[in-house]
Amino acid sequence: MTLCQLCNTQTFKYKCPTCFIKYCSLQCFKVHKESPCEKPAAPPLSESLPGPPLTYKFPTADTVPIEKLEELANSEELRECLSNPHVRMILKTLVQSQTPEASIKDAMKEPIFLELAHACLKVVEPEKYQQLGKMFG
Repeated sequence: MTLCQLCNTQTFKYKCPTCFIKYCSLQCFKVHKESPCEKPAAPPLSESLPGPPLTYKFPTADTVPIEKLEELANSEELRECLSNPHVRMILKTLVQSQTPEASIKDAMKEPIFLELAHACLKVVEPEKYQQLGKMFG
């Protein structure tokens, strides 16, 4: 049972849409709104995962280093791409595909998906991204 974070007496029923504080009633919400609130900042990936550092059991030549994955998690450009519902639908289709190679080939025809791929490439392999820019820029 989680209590209201304002009165600490009643079980919470609601969450503030901005800062996610838990409250139980309109009265507590009004008390909360007397002072400004902000959306909480997302912690970096390395801080949000408890336990030992991540490692790969079977790395290959194409394995993305953990540090680069953390950079991806903190990429504002990547977050912006992922905020697009069409991009998320393409990714869901790729994950569920029985023929991933063909699905990726089709997805790469979509400009919005190319934006996502470029945002990832900028972080994971910046040298290749710069070469791409020189070829097509």
